[in-house]
Amino acid sequence: MAESIETFVAKLQSEGVEAGQHQAQQIVQAANEQAAKIVEDARRQGQQIVDQANTAAAASLDRAKTQLELACRDAALKLHEAVVRAAKLVLVDATASELDDPRLVGQLLHEIVLSYVKAEQEGNPWLLINVKPEMRDRLRDWALKEIGRGAVDQLRGHFDISATLAQSGFEFTVHGATVEVTADSVADALAQLVAPALRETLRKVMKETD
Repeated sequence: MAESIETFVAKLQSEGVEAGQHQAQQIVQAANEQAAKIVEDARRQGQQIVDQANTAAAASLDRAKTQLELACRDAALKLHEAVVRAAKLVLVDATASELDDPRLVGQLLHEIVLSYVKAEQEGNPWLLINVKPEMRDRLRDWALKEIGRGAVDQLRGHFDISATLAQSGFEFTVHGATVEVTADSVADALAQLVAPALRETLRKVMKETD
């Protein structure tokens, strides 16, 4: 039986609607897939950026820690050197004060000359002693008063005193070797004794503050 015009039009409308709905579903599905892909790409790219940032931050932190450790080490070395220099200045002043005392210098020189004379009884030790100009007269006065002229005359053939030293203390030359007992030499020796203990103290302090 032939379709009526109304039936035919209704059929066309129904088929058109179904085709439109099907196409719309395809478009929606494609749009959803494209959106999901865009979101996944964005998530992956974002994660890469975060990973790169974390890696760069870790590297920067390592560099900063290394630079900080080097800076602390340099600061500790400079502090150690500064403290040793300061300690030496204090020691020089304290030692110079002691070595400007003619009683101390006189007693030391007297014992040194006697020691060489006793050690070389069969020889003839001769010491050249050098002191500051103002110390020579003070030593002479001390020796005449404390030792006596007779004892000084007995030892006179074993030493001579010059007065060209520029600092407190004395030096003496015997058998071609010169021994220096001055404020600088004594302070140097004491500073060398203090330096290792100071270095160890700084090391312990730095370790405790790590």
